[in-house]
Amino acid sequence: MTQKIISRNPATGEILRELDPTPQDSLPGVFTKAKAVQAPWTALSLKKRATYLLQLREALVNQADEIAALISRENGKPEFEALSAEILPCLDMLTHFAERAPQLLRDQPIPLRTAKHRKSYLNYWPVGVVAVISPWNFPFMLPFAEILMAVVAGNAVIFKPSEATPLVGLKIQELFGLAGFPQDLLQTIVGDGTLGAALVRQKPDKIFFTGSVATGKRIAAAAAENLVPVNLELGGKDPMIVLPDADLDYATSAALWGGFMNSGQACASVERLLVHESIAKPFIDKLKEKMTQLRVSGSGEAFDLGPATLESQKEIYARHISEARQKGATFELGGDFSADQRHLKPTLVTGPGIEELSIYNEETFGPVIALTTFKTVSEAVAKANRSIYGLHASIMSRDTQLAETMAKQLEFGTVLINEVAYTAGLGETPWGGVKHSGIGRSHADIGLYEFVHVRHIQKPRASFLVFKSWWWFPYSPYQKTLFRIWLELYRKSGIARLRALSHFLWNLVQFLKNEKRI
Repeated sequence: MTQKIISRNPATGEILRELDPTPQDSLPGVFTKAKAVQAPWTALSLKKRATYLLQLREALVNQADEIAALISRENGKPEFEALSAEILPCLDMLTHFAERAPQLLRDQPIPLRTAKHRKSYLNYWPVGVVAVISPWNFPFMLPFAEILMAVVAGNAVIFKPSEATPLVGLKIQELFGLAGFPQDLLQTIVGDGTLGAALVRQKPDKIFFTGSVATGKRIAAAAAENLVPVNLELGGKDPMIVLPDADLDYATSAALWGGFMNSGQACASVERLLVHESIAKPFIDKLKEKMTQLRVSGSGEAFDLGPATLESQKEIYARHISEARQKGATFELGGDFSADQRHLKPTLVTGPGIEELSIYNEETFGPVIALTTFKTVSEAVAKANRSIYGLHASIMSRDTQLAETMAKQLEFGTVLINEVAYTAGLGETPWGGVKHSGIGRSHADIGLYEFVHVRHIQKPRASFLVFKSWWWFPYSPYQKTLFRIWLELYRKSGIARLRALSHFLWNLVQFLKNEKRI
């Protein structure tokens, strides 16, 4: 008997719905339908496809409150975070790409330095049928952004939401129907990791995966068997550097939100704090004071921190915390679960040996911040870079010039100065990392280009300029002389270049006259 996919409310354990998983043997048919609808969709003009995004935007605004409530029930985050960190960014991205996609994906001319008699340009065409495999921590914004970029670029999409948040995924499918998109342009399949593996085996034209490093490696390896390209966003262990001149109230508020929004279940969460030793004590005291004021779900109607969405995630918390206690780390606050065991209390851990521990080096993906100190700017940069991850970093300082100099030394896909995390939700700015944080970018111009192929096309500038090229057979002494003089046109001296130009033009005439190339 096929095991059901069960959607639960992580705050209460209530079963929201039981769903039948998509049969693996139905996937070939899913791809057949996607390919059939993708061809006429691609034939639409870019402007027409962009108008669909505006229709989708209207549908999303109409459904915003219902969707926010669903995200909160199935993922556990506060409805405010569902609105501010999931729905609002999607509205902004719909607006951005409706405006920008027709400009970005139209033919782009290439200026030519020497072959002035010809014209070159870049021509973009969609990848085809793409697979979007998304996580549970931002179950709406992360897949929605990739899907909207995929379809405006002319692709069809097979979408597998996390098995922990299938209802949010199905709501995205419903929205596309309400917005009038062609049937089967987006198809949502429901299942666990085995269905995701089966999806990869179907050889989609490109795979977009957001999730763990371990799963990302498996997907990349399986995709490589058929040379299927992948875009991987795999998380981070993101540092915040706090310089001695930082405003402590501002910096601690940034650390509080950066570390604990979505209960720390974000690849952009501040998980490492690097604080200058001269301000470490007052910084810790002020941050602890603010941490004690955070409200968890279940403590009243309004709350700041939801529960751990996945039970399995608690095992990682427990392992990191247990090791830290055994190795003598200092727990400034937290480090244990709430009475109902659904929430890990907001945790701040520090101590002399913290940098050698898992809680400082491995992605905890929960409401945990590990804090260490530094003496010099160069030490702070070195400590920040000492990680297998390279997704997001932030710097707190009144000296923005110094912070910008540091930012250019940090090995991260995004560095924010006096801000944290939020640019992951901007349509205009790229998101993605280096090292184990993944491959490729999403959002922004560069992200949209992940969903297309590019071809270079060249043609004569005018019909009368069609003549045999100077380097074609048969080779002759005239050609060699002409090309040798051509090399002289790259001399540094302007006088030498003018002399070479006169010789070049005279020999060009002789070449054309004797070889009858015109």
